[in-house]
Amino acid sequence: MTMDVEQSCEQIAIPAIVNTLLDDFGAVTDYRTLRDSLPRRLAALLKCRCVLLYLRVGETLQLASGSFDDLPGWSAALLAVAHVNPIDLRSNEPEACAWRERKLILHPVSTPTLLAVPLIYRQRPVGVLVLLRDADESANNYPPHWPVQTDGAIESVAGVVALLLENTRLLERDRERIHELSLLNSISSQVNSSLFEIGRLHSVVLQRTREIALVDLCEIIEADTPLESSSWLTPRLRILLFQRFREQNTILPLIIERPGDGKHEYVHDYFEELPARVKTFFALPLLSSQPLEHSDREQQFEPGRSGLEPDRLFGCIVGAYYRPWKMRQAEIALLQVVASQASAALENMQLVKEVILARNEAHGLLRQVLKDQRLHTLILESVPSGLIATDQSGCVHTFNRAAAIILGYHPYEVLGQPLRKILDLHPNHEDTGRVSAGQYIPVQPQEAFLVGMHIGEAQSQTIVTVDRYERELVLDVDMRPLYDDSGSQMGLLTTFTDVTAMHRLEEEKRRLDRLASLGEMAASVAHEVRNPLASIKTSIQMLHNDLLVDDIALQEQREWIQTSTGVVLKEVERLDCIVRDLLLFAKPRQLHRTRCNINELCEQVLTVIQNQCVDANVEVHRSFDELPPIWIDTDQIEQVLLNLFFNALQAMGDGGILTVSCHCISTEQAIYDTAGSDCPPTQRPSGTSGLAPSAYAWLIDKHVSQKEFRVEQWLEILIRDTGIGITPEQLKHIFQPFYTTKAHGIGLGLAISRRLVEDHGGYLRIDSQYGYGTTIAVRMPYVSGDGSY
Repeated sequence: MTMDVEQSCEQIAIPAIVNTLLDDFGAVTDYRTLRDSLPRRLAALLKCRCVLLYLRVGETLQLASGSFDDLPGWSAALLAVAHVNPIDLRSNEPEACAWRERKLILHPVSTPTLLAVPLIYRQRPVGVLVLLRDADESANNYPPHWPVQTDGAIESVAGVVALLLENTRLLERDRERIHELSLLNSISSQVNSSLFEIGRLHSVVLQRTREIALVDLCEIIEADTPLESSSWLTPRLRILLFQRFREQNTILPLIIERPGDGKHEYVHDYFEELPARVKTFFALPLLSSQPLEHSDREQQFEPGRSGLEPDRLFGCIVGAYYRPWKMRQAEIALLQVVASQASAALENMQLVKEVILARNEAHGLLRQVLKDQRLHTLILESVPSGLIATDQSGCVHTFNRAAAIILGYHPYEVLGQPLRKILDLHPNHEDTGRVSAGQYIPVQPQEAFLVGMHIGEAQSQTIVTVDRYERELVLDVDMRPLYDDSGSQMGLLTTFTDVTAMHRLEEEKRRLDRLASLGEMAASVAHEVRNPLASIKTSIQMLHNDLLVDDIALQEQREWIQTSTGVVLKEVERLDCIVRDLLLFAKPRQLHRTRCNINELCEQVLTVIQNQCVDANVEVHRSFDELPPIWIDTDQIEQVLLNLFFNALQAMGDGGILTVSCHCISTEQAIYDTAGSDCPPTQRPSGTSGLAPSAYAWLIDKHVSQKEFRVEQWLEILIRDTGIGITPEQLKHIFQPFYTTKAHGIGLGLAISRRLVEDHGGYLRIDSQYGYGTTIAVRMPYVSGDGSY
């Protein structure tokens, strides 16, 4: 008999069994299906009557599944051989021994019909597999006993079973965990998307609570929820819930069932406030991480609380079942997560409200600050005087509009820069305080200002400086120290006014006074010199004529005398020209205006000097626009053009290009171009007139009122040469009478030309850069009105 059993065992192909188990159950993902299917399949593969599966539950082994005679389910025959009651792990049952000893147990030992095999997974027992044979049932197709020596075959099969069970259980647990995480992620996403909508947040929380707990009633209670908003929650129940959660101050939920167990009296208090149909009730607190202020509404149904004491309770989520319901731990955990998410969202809403309130308050303060700052800026920009404020290091931090207009800088160019780079308060040591020739202004050095600052006294003085474009400025400067609230000096405040125009007007007045005196003197001298010159000229001419008589004896002496008298006559003619120029400068004749085409006049003058241009190797370029006629004294303007053309030719000793152009410019351009020029202030265009008194007199002669005309355009004649140019020092004195750089000449040409142009209501503008030629602009006004000037 023993040989038959051994032979039968030897015929069991363990690798085939393992492969069959893996093929049949390797793809099973449901733990319960695998647990119920394994016993029946093992019974067939191992040729046994019954296979029982025990799993550990606490300190016991409990029957999980089994198969008797390849019949599924809990048959009477199965229950006869299985332990229905839990097996204590400390008992002497074969199953408990296999668990404790972690090895195969045979029972009975001599002729075993029962094998108890521990299911070990990762060196940890998870259950026991029991294999049963029956010696009395000889008709079955399996051996009656198990071999005493199994050589580890059954243990291998048990290891595969344990592997299949645990892997499937872990896989199912992972799926549940993934489902939970997905659910939590969905809850978190929905709650976060409802951060700014309290109604939507309530809907999301209630929907998720119903999905997780399958409740019949569900509601959210907050401190400011109206008392009459719920049909099944009484005000007293709300007070009880708030008191309980404030006292415990934890996230532990309240879960009670009807009828109560009698151990906790508060259960009856809760159910007295609930409808009779409610059999199970739970509540989860909504707590914030920071203390909150109670609302007035919450104080209304909590008369016992004194004052607005801060706490962490927002409210709570409540749910009820109409049937007895044992809530699982997983459900409670998920509900706590929902409560936590809702608490965080409510806290964020509260923080957002506070942030919005703070932001609105900050915006209000910022608007007020900006308004005050704008008012401060408008005041600074409206001050007509230039204003510059500097810090203790001397760097600019305030630069108003008037300062920008006077000095020519844009604020972004000067802010943060040292004051000395923008406003030079140091005088020129060679020409201290000089505004122009003959005019001096006492100048206060910057060091004296700084000394005054240290002793706390303001310093005021008139200085000469230059703007961004190197144009000379005369400024009345006032420097004062800036003090902070503590009385410490924090910088300097510099204010200044541009008085350049006033000083130039004074200079022009003095120039005109000098010219008037010089003119009177020149007229007197010219008158006194002209009569003797006429007598000398007449006598020399008579002597020259007498020497023309034929006298061979006096031929040689006659030739010498004729030569000498010719020289005397030439010098007398030159003196006569000088006298005429003096008379023209001192007392110019009255204007005789006629309508004139200025282009034709320029061509006429250029024709006169054509030979001189050829001799000087000068090429003439013309650029004439179509211009309307202008009322001028053609003789005087012709004299002006001749003087300017001859000056240009003399400046180009080695040849060059003389460019003459005629065109119209606007009054705005004429006003802009004369800013900082050397033309006298009394003759610069301003407003809509800008005419000299002589032009007014002519208009009155034409019966045109000063109110009836306006200057709309200006005629501009540009004379440009490519000569050596004029130095800045020469340019300052170029219009002064008797100033000349030529070997022959008395320096009245430009002075006379300027005088003649000014008598026409115009002015001369000279632009020159030494070494690059000179451009002279003759500008005279077109006047429209009844006189059509």
